Amino acid sequence: MSANSNERPVITFAVPYYSNRDYLIEAIGSVQAQSRSDWLLLVVDDAGPEPIDDLIAELGDDRISSHRNESNLGLANNWNRCIGLATTPWVTLLHADDRLEPGYAAAVLAAAERDPTLAAIFTDVVVIGADGAPARSLPDAVKRFARRPNHDHDVVGDEGLSAILANNYVFCPTLCYRTDLVLDHPFDVRWRMVMDLEHTAQILLQHRRLHGIRKPLYQYRRHHSNQTSSLTANAVRFEEEIALYRECAAAAADKGWNRAARTARRRTMVRSHLALQALADLGVGRFGAARRKAGLLVCDLRSRGARR
Repeated sequence: MSANSNERPVITFAVPYYSNRDYLIEAIGSVQAQSRSDWLLLVVDDAGPEPIDDLIAELGDDRISSHRNESNLGLANNWNRCIGLATTPWVTLLHADDRLEPGYAAAVLAAAERDPTLAAIFTDVVVIGADGAPARSLPDAVKRFARRPNHDHDVVGDEGLSAILANNYVFCPTLCYRTDLVLDHPFDVRWRMVMDLEHTAQILLQHRRLHGIRKPLYQYRRHHSNQTSSLTANAVRFEEEIALYRECAAAAADKGWNRAARTARRRTMVRSHLALQALADLGVGRFGAARRKAGLLVCDLRSRGARR
């Protein structure tokens, strides 16, 4: 199926891809099932071991294309490549192992049409496992208790940044960005894990607004082979979160955003998650991993009397 020739594409689904064609096929299928058809889909293959030119050709949909990097750029650089190749007013970084609900595009574009000044729009999620069935995890359970409005709402300023830092309930791949407000390289390549949270914080620090849709329109897949799982296991995630929260505390304080600065210094959610992961490691006999996480937590709590 092809897009109507009279219909100008409004949103690009840019898919950073490295491997696992089966998940990618599901992601593409979820885009093709959207209730709106004014979209483009671009798969950016980061020189992975499973090329997908043949897959794209077999689809026979002129809205769908692919780009293969000459060499592996890594996660943040490939995300930036995805953003840079988008040509529509709005762009969503659809992760290659995730899926969209059929109404995702219609909902985010309706919000964009109501308020063209928004920097980005995000939705609630359904968390799924490797098999595609609904799944649960402790972090996701905690996010459900985040203090946030029960209705669609804007996230802005000191209060908005404080809420995100207190309990990051924005799932990065649900974000649909206004292309002309996204920087050339929005994701900081210093980070392996927290570049999405850092980018969200920067949007707010630049006095721009996010809009949250309280409907689960994105299926976020958790499985042991993804980078989030591996970086949580070896504590890189927590090292980066602590460093980022310190940066956010300083940036918020410089703007006089005392609420966000205080939340960033306390980083209660980061510390709680770190403690729980250390206990979980201990419970299954991963003693080295438990010691590393416990040591990281103790050092963070001791830093300037837990004020940094």
